[in-house]
Amino acid sequence: MVLMDYLSKSHRPERSKGWPAALTALVCVLVGCAPVVADASNSIDGSLLRIEQVASRLSSVPSAVATVEDAATAAGISGVSEAAAILRLSVDASFDADAMAAEVAKAVEEIDGQTVDGEALAHAAAAIEEGRTKVAQIYQAQDQMAAKDIEARLSDAKSGASIQELTQLMAAPDLAVETAITSQLMYVAMGAFSDSGTADLVSASKDRLSAEAPTVISALRARNENQKPMPKDAARLDETARLSFVLATLSTEDLSVLLKFYRSAGGKAKRRALVDSYAREMNQANAMMLQAYFSALANYLKTHPRPSSD
Repeated sequence: MVLMDYLSKSHRPERSKGWPAALTALVCVLVGCAPVVADASNSIDGSLLRIEQVASRLSSVPSAVATVEDAATAAGISGVSEAAAILRLSVDASFDADAMAAEVAKAVEEIDGQTVDGEALAHAAAAIEEGRTKVAQIYQAQDQMAAKDIEARLSDAKSGASIQELTQLMAAPDLAVETAITSQLMYVAMGAFSDSGTADLVSASKDRLSAEAPTVISALRARNENQKPMPKDAARLDETARLSFVLATLSTEDLSVLLKFYRSAGGKAKRRALVDSYAREMNQANAMMLQAYFSALANYLKTHPRPSSD
């Protein structure tokens, strides 16, 4: 199996240096998590999509190529710039953020069940978006006083417990894991560019590449070590920290509304539908990305053959 052969090769595991969780969380707010409203209405479903940043997460996928390119370059992988150029085209051709977001919205809308007052949840959604902006401003200004206010809210027995519970109930950490998996696939693709074994791609059929892509994705989902550039657990922890900071800016009333929604049977069902459909859309797009990338790489190798190993 062409793709799996590369993925399963023995690479010496490297200890992840990691990024400071708090810094990563704040940077995410600044560069990758600007609020984009998927549904401008005050409906429960529209508010949920806003709260979980479905549209903005999907639209930010192409920007991950640059981050992965930097990580691959730092790791000493050769041919990164050429690989990144091919990968960008493959990502653009595979990730239709609007269509993917629409499918997630459709899955959420299909779930019935009493949750909370729609206007109250819309108010909480708007407060979360304001909180993201506020946290970004705190980071940009290095506002120590404001940062201490957030720390105090997180340390408070009542509000701190509510915030911690919400970070466990909300979908954001699971969605961040999906982003990490996509980044790992991009990293594998870039690493394969200069690998001698990829010469077999020239003779591989599109059907074969298409058939192997889901297997590669499943293998990365199951991998627990040597995850590059961002381990799944680290992505979850960073997103949880980021979310905690934002939630700490909310009023007691908004926190109460969010808890009521995410604790309710209807809220849990809608949250599960959101995560499942989001993962399904990402799987499909990732498979298309891999097929497009390795097909393009096969064509590249026909005009840029690897030196013989003999």
